[in-house]
Amino acid sequence: MTRTNDVRPVAAAGGESLDLIRLPLDGRPGFEEFLGAWLLRAPGETALVDCGVAGSYARLKKALDDLEAAPDLLLLTHIHLDHCGAAGCLCRDYPRLKVFCCERAAQHLISPQKLWQATAATLGEAMAAAYRPPLPVPASALVAREQLPPAWRVIDTPGHAAHHVSFLRRCAGRRLCFGGEALGVIPGDGASSWFADGRRRDSIRPATPPRYVLEIGRESMRKLAAADWDLFCAGHFGASSDRTLPERALKQNLFWEETIAQALRDGLSEDETVELLRREDPELANLVAYTESAQSREAYFLGNSVRGFARFLGENA
Repeated sequence: MTRTNDVRPVAAAGGESLDLIRLPLDGRPGFEEFLGAWLLRAPGETALVDCGVAGSYARLKKALDDLEAAPDLLLLTHIHLDHCGAAGCLCRDYPRLKVFCCERAAQHLISPQKLWQATAATLGEAMAAAYRPPLPVPASALVAREQLPPAWRVIDTPGHAAHHVSFLRRCAGRRLCFGGEALGVIPGDGASSWFADGRRRDSIRPATPPRYVLEIGRESMRKLAAADWDLFCAGHFGASSDRTLPERALKQNLFWEETIAQALRDGLSEDETVELLRREDPELANLVAYTESAQSREAYFLGNSVRGFARFLGENA
């Protein structure tokens, strides 16, 4: 068994292990360590949480082959393509694989055409080319939450997406929470490459695309604050043992509502609002230490997150 540079060991004890597999988007600066898949191995079980896009599947498959890991379970925090886009590829190559996502989203895995069309329209031609269209997931591969192994607990955490869920699981002596983007984008221990000097710093960037509903997202943050975990495994990117993450994300969310509401009253543009938040939000202070390509990536997503707040506030004025 060998390890590629794409595999980051996170925890190992008692015959169990957790690894983070990074899934770079070739030719897309700033996306070398942004997409990832969590690989959990325990006696009788090899599970993935999220799987990246079809365009990064070759990297995922090579990592699995090098580790001699054949997944039998795929758990999806949500069905945005950067988390689920390779699910059909996995089902093709691992015919016994079972797949779980929030039940209300399952049809989009079986018939992903509308999901792909909406994603491609949002991303633009260049990014869509890097993502690549997803393959369909066979309906027979999908399982309900009641059919999951009892070691897994599912928590509904809508907000970032209406169909977002999080997973709790004990493994390798740790109490894991796979929280996707319910708390936002968090540079965990695996994200030192985001920073120009290679030294990781704390930050949270909201992941609140339209249509975002403030109180729904906040309730999910409260659920994760109350959940029993000691290692948070983020969708983007890496793990953190900071138990204050949900409280920090909630405080930031409230600050963004107040700041964006005032920006709307003052007639600020979206770009001006983003710059205001970068100056005033302490959770964004360390973005200045990001590499140029990571800052460019975050500039796009900051605008999309501001848009989610602005549309909600405009519709509920």
